[in-house]
Amino acid sequence: MNILLPTDVFPPCCGGAGWSAHALALALIARGHTVTAIVPREGQEGISTGETLSVPTVFAGYRAPRIPFVRNYARNERLWPRLAQVIVETSTSPPPHHPATIIHAQHVQVAPAAVIAGRRIGAPVVISVRDHWPWDYFATGLHGDQIPYPCQTWASLATDLPVRLGPLRGAVALPAIPYMLAHLAHRRAALRQADAVIAGSRYIAGRLANLVTSERLHIIPNIVDLAMIDAQIAAPSDLIPPDERFVLYVGKLERNKGAHLLGEIVQQAGAALHRHTLVIAGSGPLRADLEVAMRVSRVRARFLDWIDHNDVLRLMARCDLLLFPSAWGEPLSRVLLEACACGAPILAMPTGGTPDIIIDGESGALAATVSNFARRLAELLERPAERRALGAEARRRAEQRFAPDVVAGQVERLYQSLRESARRAAP
Repeated sequence: MNILLPTDVFPPCCGGAGWSAHALALALIARGHTVTAIVPREGQEGISTGETLSVPTVFAGYRAPRIPFVRNYARNERLWPRLAQVIVETSTSPPPHHPATIIHAQHVQVAPAAVIAGRRIGAPVVISVRDHWPWDYFATGLHGDQIPYPCQTWASLATDLPVRLGPLRGAVALPAIPYMLAHLAHRRAALRQADAVIAGSRYIAGRLANLVTSERLHIIPNIVDLAMIDAQIAAPSDLIPPDERFVLYVGKLERNKGAHLLGEIVQQAGAALHRHTLVIAGSGPLRADLEVAMRVSRVRARFLDWIDHNDVLRLMARCDLLLFPSAWGEPLSRVLLEACACGAPILAMPTGGTPDIIIDGESGALAATVSNFARRLAELLERPAERRALGAEARRRAEQRFAPDVVAGQVERLYQSLRESARRAAP
């Protein structure tokens, strides 16, 4: 099949959603399909082509002013028709390209453009949902970037904006609420018009159930590239001395990732942590608070800021325990997927899609409160055999559920079913 993957985030500078899109592209290419990523690129003009880590890529340049909400309009509503045209032209470009068989939008910015293009060229459209963008303008699912809540309304935005932006800026932003709600309606309309929607976890599927009919909603997890990870972790890490024992936190130092809970967790864990270093690979606004909390708790801590992805993998493979106290509705964490592939023992909070990855007591440990998290942390640090068993089962689960061939096979079967439906519906 010839597959177009519009995606607004893509390596090398991106988060988990971009790497998940890239992993899917590589897996489909390995199965013999033609795959082209189509990536909007802000600050550039015109169309250019290239290759992104072995994936053929078309870059669609655009510009957006640095004015709040006007910028979002330029990056979305104004861009969608132009981006749809790029998708259409890519689908009909000279050999080796052929008319698109499938358009698979990977994220929020490109989803409406994919639907427009699909209707124009008669290609089935798939949309992947990897976070909260269908019901939250900011895509976090958090009110004031702190408290999980179901969806945005005029009233919720009126209280959210002052908390998120500050009292003055939040008040100035209130007239933009009608646009924000209209923009959310456009996002949801794209989902309703897609031929299929992929949710990365049962949690996200449950959130989508009132937007997407059951026959069009499919739960397919993200891919983790086991071979690539094995190659990287075979090399030693030079960030931590080889004889130093450590527990690891990977991620942004923000409230939604549970970073604000780390201080209380290590304080309650007490002496159990004093033989270990807490290694924090990430950065964010809570760093100063965490530094104070570690000094008060007398816990050795190393703050590594953002480090190379391969170095993160090597730390995962070496850590005594990976801590994942995420406090928001995790769609399906790439940190956890990669930690499983590295065979890391994991202690996590059971938020969002995390239970799709970790089965408590088998492929990791789950604890829903700070006190239980601290208790399990102390217990696991005293039980090396249990940690090794959890890490080994986590690796097996990655091989069975998240490996490229497993996940790409599910996606491929979905594509084939859409092609068959399109053939039957054709006059």
